[in-house]
Amino acid sequence: MPKQIEPYLLSVISSRLHSICLEMANTLMRTARSQLMSVCHDLSTAICDCNGDVLALAESIPVHCANMGLTVRYCFEHPEGIKAGDLFLNNSPYHGNTHHADFTYIAPVFFEDELLFFAVAKGHQADIGNSIPSTYHANARDLYEEGAISWPCVKIEKEYHEVHDIIAIAKARIRVPEIWYGDHQACVGSARTGEKRLEALCAEYGTDLIRDFCEAYHDYGSKRMREEIATLPAGIWHYDIKSDAIKGLTPEINIHISCEIKPEEGRMIIDLTDNIDSLECGLNMCEATVRGSAVTGILNRLPSDIPSNEGAMRHIEVLMREGCIVGKAKAPYSSSLATTNLADRIISGTQALMNQVTAVRGVAEGGAVQCPAVSVISGKDWRYGDHPFVNQMFCGMTGGPGVNGFDGWVTYQYPCTGGALNWNSVETLEQRYPILIVEEEIICDSLGPGMYDSAPSCKFVLTPRRHPVTCAYSCDGIDNPPLGACGGGQGHPAAAWKYNRALGESSAQVLPPFAEPTLDFGEAIVSESSSGGGYGDPLKRDPSLVCHRVREGWITEEFALAVYGVVIDTSTEKYRVIEEATVTLRADLAKTREEVR
Repeated sequence: MPKQIEPYLLSVISSRLHSICLEMANTLMRTARSQLMSVCHDLSTAICDCNGDVLALAESIPVHCANMGLTVRYCFEHPEGIKAGDLFLNNSPYHGNTHHADFTYIAPVFFEDELLFFAVAKGHQADIGNSIPSTYHANARDLYEEGAISWPCVKIEKEYHEVHDIIAIAKARIRVPEIWYGDHQACVGSARTGEKRLEALCAEYGTDLIRDFCEAYHDYGSKRMREEIATLPAGIWHYDIKSDAIKGLTPEINIHISCEIKPEEGRMIIDLTDNIDSLECGLNMCEATVRGSAVTGILNRLPSDIPSNEGAMRHIEVLMREGCIVGKAKAPYSSSLATTNLADRIISGTQALMNQVTAVRGVAEGGAVQCPAVSVISGKDWRYGDHPFVNQMFCGMTGGPGVNGFDGWVTYQYPCTGGALNWNSVETLEQRYPILIVEEEIICDSLGPGMYDSAPSCKFVLTPRRHPVTCAYSCDGIDNPPLGACGGGQGHPAAAWKYNRALGESSAQVLPPFAEPTLDFGEAIVSESSSGGGYGDPLKRDPSLVCHRVREGWITEEFALAVYGVVIDTSTEKYRVIEEATVTLRADLAKTREEVR
């Protein structure tokens, strides 16, 4: 029976764990070699207890958050056991990880010969040896066509020394081995930093208190989650959300989400079993991303002071089945895009489903994903002797949904990142890679309108500076833009096209939504990101906010009149709402709407 931990001590030690996670993340950011980790911060860190259950998270990508324990628990299946000085590498979606690009490094932490923690660092690699120069391969019919090496929780270090053969194999399969190895060392340094800090924590408090803390902290998380679930009504709710088809490969995918709330038991059950089987493409999800996405959708609707630990998250049960496109991955089906396209739809769908349950922290669907502005670019750089480069960009993607009480966040990107990633600086991208960013600007009248608007869409234009550049992307949201909630309008659809710069945009050629086109010198690729949906009735939006958006150029006067029913006088410097005309117009629009119904 654990001893009772004083509340102040629970707070002190939990804060220490969080600060260790932050130091691990800072180590990774400061030492990683790729832009993807060092600038955009596509990484997560965690501390798990001796059973592999999550205790703390920091700088974490939403789709990584609720599944770290799954990734860690495969360490217990290693035939050599777990020893001090070991370092495990797990990137396998078939063994509790997210997808092959997310390399997860797991350091067991021993004190006085007892296993007490695991320090975990996960980083998205710039290149993983896929058959195409991208860490996403939507068209891969199976694991083998995908091409990535799967590391099913192997020991990459023993007794604090590298296992040379594994490093050699990885370097031989990577297009940019020096970038990969630099990021690998950054992840190792992050995990080892966590290990050292946790050893010091154990020395300070002793193993008995640490064991008691772990149990007490999970109990506290459980208590807080039970309290929140108890405030919700009992019942079963359903929501359907669609993902775009891949022409010639997969049909449009409908995802059915069911949620049952049992307030008396303190349980929420997300059921995803009633969905289609796995397909011969890279869109299939896996156990880690299905759980991470569904739990993220729920946590986004609950108070932020609930601890991010297994004690809290175990009250959200996620039902899935093996061999389902939104279920447990089954080799050799590819799960190359397990963290993005369908994951985003599940996060959006789950949090939108909750609008039927409560208006508290209500939210519309977030922007769909992977337009060319966030493509993986590759080619040869003449400035460095035609040395190859591969890296994913993160810019020109907005996607923030309208939220009850707030407009959408411009740099939100999409639900699986939730604003946790940094946008690339245009100047830094052009300095680091042989490309030119021709344009990056908000598209007028492109937001999902509502009482609370979504963020608008963004137009992004890229061109090579000399040699050809390949841009691999997986653009959802062209045929199924995100829907609004509680009367809000749907988001702006995504788009992908290219044109000859000498001929201008009149030479535009529409590109497939899932592709890896190569741009020759003189060609430009254009990305229009999907915006999120709006929240609430646009006719109830504060007219002064509509006026401000017109003045800033985000929407036109015509859009303000037709969508929000706001009449604006543009003759003054700051513009002005014509109050009486606005009241009359809104009444007329509301009446017309009722007559149409």
